[in-house]
Amino acid sequence: MRRWICCLIVFCLLLPIRFLHGEAETSDPAYCIKPAGADLIVSECRSDEWLNIAGMTKLPAVLTLCKAFDKGLIDENAKIAVSAKAASAGGPSAYLERGETVAASELIRAAVMISAGDAIIALYEHAFGSEDVFLNNIELVMKNAGVGKQLPDCFGTYMTFSCKDLIAFGETALMSPTFMKYCSQKYAVLEHASGRKTELASANKLLTTLPGCVGLFTGSSKSDGYCGIFAAKRGDTTYLCAVIGAQNSRERFALAAKLTEEAFANYKYVPLCSADEPLIESYPVTGGDAETVDLYVKDPYSVLTSRSDGAVQKRVDLPETLSAPLDPEYSVGIVSFYDANGDLICERALFPGLAIRATGFRETLLRILRAFFLE
Repeated sequence: MRRWICCLIVFCLLLPIRFLHGEAETSDPAYCIKPAGADLIVSECRSDEWLNIAGMTKLPAVLTLCKAFDKGLIDENAKIAVSAKAASAGGPSAYLERGETVAASELIRAAVMISAGDAIIALYEHAFGSEDVFLNNIELVMKNAGVGKQLPDCFGTYMTFSCKDLIAFGETALMSPTFMKYCSQKYAVLEHASGRKTELASANKLLTTLPGCVGLFTGSSKSDGYCGIFAAKRGDTTYLCAVIGAQNSRERFALAAKLTEEAFANYKYVPLCSADEPLIESYPVTGGDAETVDLYVKDPYSVLTSRSDGAVQKRVDLPETLSAPLDPEYSVGIVSFYDANGDLICERALFPGLAIRATGFRETLLRILRAFFLE
């Protein structure tokens, strides 16, 4: 009997923890989805939690290189010699050989499509000289994206990031013509001078299965799970979706596709007012050196509404005409936005787009005479 009891104890000790406690070894994946360019979250789960993201730690480095292309610091036609350090890089690779010369455009394609470490190193050595200088530039790009972290190296080895961090990087990626040029490519071939060919195949299966998908970046490892930041555009709306820690590739893509489809199906992203475009054009002005003026808001505002909701209503509180003088720093009225139920969404002050001077009797008479004789 004692022998059986001992065997039972040993068997229980060898059982996986998940069977002893009735819990899964891993938690559900973290995720976050939002419309690009707006501080609005559609759906999220553990989106602020810092997690391991596998090879996606290279994304800040790739974004920094793409910005160097965007600014003309790297010429895509430049021929770049591959160093021993670049050729020996581990992880995803474009299989570059020491001493070979490769076009910069082919290297950045490999960096964006498959996060090729050898291509990243070859490019930063050409553009920035040293890893320290490159690292400073990476951290500046991250800071501008709203992610203030220090990296141990240019690949961000062992660094943790949140879904919201990935979303911030996704916003940066969408603004880079170079990144967007290559992140939506599904397949390419890098031809080496020796005649060898390296096939570059994007791991982002949503490029072919999710309507409107334009990228962006994926990563995976046995310990960190399957991660990705994805963007899909339909009409005037683009959604960004980040996933960290999926159990497998299928779960990663299925979750991102589900969240994106639900966002497009159930919500409308409505930019109510922009600081860059006039909300009201050619509003009448009296007693000034201009007869009309465009009116702007200084604080833009967007709203995410259900597709079943009615249209947003706008009400303007302004005098029938504006009287000069007018100064762009002083408000001349108020614009209010209401939902379909009549509830206030937001209010914004209206400002003239330019300064208008008041004119006296002489200036007014001259303007009338000028208009009369020019007709």
